[in-house]
Amino acid sequence: MKETSLLSLPEGMLIDQIQITENGLVIEVVATTPTSCCPLCSEPSSSIHCHYRRVLRDVPCAGRRVQLFLTVRKFSCRNPYCSRKVEASRFPDFVEPWARMTIRHCQQITSIGLATCGKGGVRLAARLGIQTTRQTILRRIMALPDSSAGVILFLGIDDFCATRSYMRSCKGSRKEDLTWSSASSALPG
Repeated sequence: MKETSLLSLPEGMLIDQIQITENGLVIEVVATTPTSCCPLCSEPSSSIHCHYRRVLRDVPCAGRRVQLFLTVRKFSCRNPYCSRKVEASRFPDFVEPWARMTIRHCQQITSIGLATCGKGGVRLAARLGIQTTRQTILRRIMALPDSSAGVILFLGIDDFCATRSYMRSCKGSRKEDLTWSSASSALPG
C-alpha cells in the first residue's frame, strides 16, 4: 500500500504539532531540507544561517480552517562573488515566496470565483470553511492569464453592431450574428 501524507506536504516538510482551536486547526510544520540552492548563482549550500516562521492559510480540513506555522531555514550562500549572502529554502510547488496562502488554497478560491463570482463566492467559501472576501476572489480571477482569442476567419458587418453603443441601431440584424464574444474579440481595445 502506498504511503500518503496527511496534508500532502511536499518533500522536505515535516508536521511537528497539530492543535485544534475554536477557529480551526493550527499545524506547525518544519522544513527539513538539508541544502538549498541560491536563486541568483544556483550554488547549493548546507550552511544554516537562521530560522524564521511563516504563517500560511491552507485548504480547509473537514470544514475547519487550517493555518500552517511553517518554520523555514535560511542558508548562507558560500559563493564569494554572489551578491545574495542569505537565502531561504523555497517550496515552489507548495507556496510562492512572500505569499500568505498556499498555492492549492489560491486555486480553490479561484475555482470558487470562476463558478460564482464575488458575493456568491464569499457565501459558498464560508460554507466550505474558507475565509475570504469578494475582493480577494475577484483579484484571483483577474490574475488569471488571458486566453488567446484565436484567428478571426470571417468578420461580418453585424459583428460591429454587437457593441453596447450600437445595439439599439441594429434591430434588424440577425440574432445569430450578435454574439458578444465575436464582437469583443474583433474590436480594438
